[in-house]
Amino acid sequence: MGELVHIQEPLRLLLSRNNFDLLERRVYWLILRHIKQLQILRPTEVETLPSEFPAFKIPITDLQLPNSSSEVNYSTYKRVAQRLTSRQLYLDSPAQHEFTSVVVFPMARYSKGVLTVEVNKHLVPYMIDLSKGYTKLQLQAALSLNSQYAQNLYTRLCKFLDIGIWRVSVTDLKDILDAQQYVRWSNFKQTVLARAMEEINQKTDIEVFVTEKREGRFITTLIFTIKRQSRKDNKAFDAFNEEMDMVYAQPTEELQSKASQVLLQHYRFTSAQIREIISNENLLQEFIRLDVLIQKGFIDVKTNPTRYIAGILFKKPKAAATK
Repeated sequence: MGELVHIQEPLRLLLSRNNFDLLERRVYWLILRHIKQLQILRPTEVETLPSEFPAFKIPITDLQLPNSSSEVNYSTYKRVAQRLTSRQLYLDSPAQHEFTSVVVFPMARYSKGVLTVEVNKHLVPYMIDLSKGYTKLQLQAALSLNSQYAQNLYTRLCKFLDIGIWRVSVTDLKDILDAQQYVRWSNFKQTVLARAMEEINQKTDIEVFVTEKREGRFITTLIFTIKRQSRKDNKAFDAFNEEMDMVYAQPTEELQSKASQVLLQHYRFTSAQIREIISNENLLQEFIRLDVLIQKGFIDVKTNPTRYIAGILFKKPKAAATK
């Protein structure tokens, strides 16, 4: 895999629930590579869509984890084939009162260094239809990850790469990473989050930094800043977080005054939007943070900075999101 290859994961599948383990997710990603040419953005413009996929043949050499022995372990891949046929994917659409549970791989066979896998025909429309959105992943980067937590976190971070910011509650993140057993924040941070972020920053095409938001004594929200890999800048971002802590410690009136000047001089928000930012403490702090991130180059805004920040501050929650 010398040439960089990107795969496209439809959002319906990314946001669904599944119980893939480390190797099984690699199988899933490699299948997405095989069907990339079949994926479409506008299904209504295509007269005939495939009703099922042929069986996919995946060499075990493509599945082996980085730094693992080149010797194929028959018992390992026998277990992989056995487990694949029990894996399910759950598609939940509360707004439509619909829930679908699908066995993803009804057949898996291992023979002579090749894993042959069939995909459930009921998943074909979900896998080829990109019209409801998709996330692009660099395949080599995804396959380099050695932990399930890093795999799951990487796919979610890539979803927000163009925006550069992902705000998520600690509870939701534990749910996404399937790490609900880590009740204490300190255990979750040290055992799951820090290790996953370190692996992503070291091995993939993106780098990510996180800011913790506290309510009272508890860390309740995390704000991830995501950018394409360029240089290792963790120390600079640590310094940024320390700087922001000092900024937020200033009196509210002083923050409002400084933010008002920046809003009027450098941005084109409406009067109503400016009033809302200044009067809402959460929006005020988030605006200050985003402005500093842009000025320091942590976020590369390719569009209008006002539109970019407004899209984050005033983004309306969906009436019913698919989990």
